[in-house]
Amino acid sequence: MLIEYKNHKIFAFSDTHGLNHRLNIPKDVDILICAGDCLKEDNMVYVDNEFLKFLNWYSHQDAKLKIYVPGNHEVFFEMNPEKAMQMIPSSIVLLEDSGIEFDGISFYGAACRPWMFRETVNKVPKGVDFLITHGPAEGHLDNNTGCQQLRQIVEESKPKHHIFGHVHEEGDKIEATSETTYYNVSMYNQLKYHYPSMKENQELTNGFLNEIEWDIINMYLVDDSEDEEAKCLISLRKRLINDLALSHLKDYIDDIKAFNDSLIDALKEMCDRANQIYADISKHQEYGDEIKLEARLYLGKKYPALHPIQKGDRQDLWDALLYQQWHQAYSSGITTYYLTKRASNYSFESFTGINDSSSQKLEGIDEGLMKDLNLTNQFLHLYRHTDFALTDFIFVRDFYSEINVSINAPSP
Repeated sequence: MLIEYKNHKIFAFSDTHGLNHRLNIPKDVDILICAGDCLKEDNMVYVDNEFLKFLNWYSHQDAKLKIYVPGNHEVFFEMNPEKAMQMIPSSIVLLEDSGIEFDGISFYGAACRPWMFRETVNKVPKGVDFLITHGPAEGHLDNNTGCQQLRQIVEESKPKHHIFGHVHEEGDKIEATSETTYYNVSMYNQLKYHYPSMKENQELTNGFLNEIEWDIINMYLVDDSEDEEAKCLISLRKRLINDLALSHLKDYIDDIKAFNDSLIDALKEMCDRANQIYADISKHQEYGDEIKLEARLYLGKKYPALHPIQKGDRQDLWDALLYQQWHQAYSSGITTYYLTKRASNYSFESFTGINDSSSQKLEGIDEGLMKDLNLTNQFLHLYRHTDFALTDFIFVRDFYSEINVSINAPSP
């Protein structure tokens, strides 16, 4: 729910229950408030991982201030409050019977969680701009389930605004009295039961992709052992993104060409350096014929600066996509260039295949659009065999190489 107050845009929500990625948060919002119940489960077995996923998502949202007040599904704030508080990153302000003032606006979070209400440690200050609780006060957008004790607190402290959730049926509603305006910011019903129109199909796909990418990122960041699940998600992500990209392929032709040209330059530099190293070592006859050289080229480790999607989580996603344990087809990089004295050395043209028109065909891509691009074998490998989506790598302009030499010297 969007609230405009003192020249600030405040977006408040609660009860996303794991569906937070579906939220439509305004891009120019100044302050974000989460009034709890961000988790699907309240079972202690699952909460750690679920909560870390939410915190990772929330901390990357664009806002000057991000406030969090726990809900009853965040049961570990009652069971193990010290550990729960330690999980909150510095970019998120936890209000647990505490307050904060930001740019002339005062906020106070009281620990009123249904079935867990306790006396607030600190008395709610009178006239605070925003009182935030998870549950509602009795008689205000509560579906007859509100807390009588909280109602007394609100009537005594007289906050200008009271933000809460918990009662899904009253979500996204406002009630104004002479002293306090009440906001039930529960989003669960809106997020769960929303069915998209045809115009929203692409947004739905993008939202689904966001959920997949957040799962991938969180598995990577928390060192999740579910390798097979991560591989499946990465593969599914590739198919979804490629379907979108291929339907607008004309928009990417210039980027494909620019990437392929940069790749050729990087391959040429690697091969020239490998050939020189091999030639220098070969001058020493005592090494005999058992010199072996392997040169491997990799995509740059920094998230591509040219990529049109720039969000705070993108470097984490790129690190996950480059993670070789999940991405076996990329475990040796884009390509490997071999040199041995006994093996015939390929020409650069043969190695890259840039003059081989028979290999230029790509499944799902119009041959006419690919004409005269001189795609390398290495480009084709990235597109056909790895789990990078087309738009993952065509914005890369930085590469790095590794050269390894092994020598079996003759016996004395």
